[in-house]
Amino acid sequence: MRKGLSVAVLCLFVFVFVGAVYAQEGTGASEWTKQAFQNRLATAKEMKFEGDVVSHDPLCHCVVVKTAKGMITMQDDYARFMQEYDQAKGLKVGSKVHGTYKVVSYINYMTTVAYAQ
Repeated sequence: MRKGLSVAVLCLFVFVFVGAVYAQEGTGASEWTKQAFQNRLATAKEMKFEGDVVSHDPLCHCVVVKTAKGMITMQDDYARFMQEYDQAKGLKVGSKVHGTYKVVSYINYMTTVAYAQ
């Protein structure tokens, strides 16, 4: 019984120590998931949209566009707005827009957006 308890304590100590070492590195899993997401975004099919901006929350990067087929909620983190990156926060509610988006893990990511003529 005592021998089993000492082995269990030793295993627990090893797991805690190894976990602390991996936690200090910090870039392993995080970098892998970022790269995996970038790969999935690059290979995702690009789809077009056109409609009116219903709402836009620059803090959470959420844009809702009303199209002929219904509402589309998209993330604007990777959007190019009027040929400039990271400027989609300037979208005005009620304006007509057109652009493209990609779907990764059931989330719509806006890739380009511009005001309609």
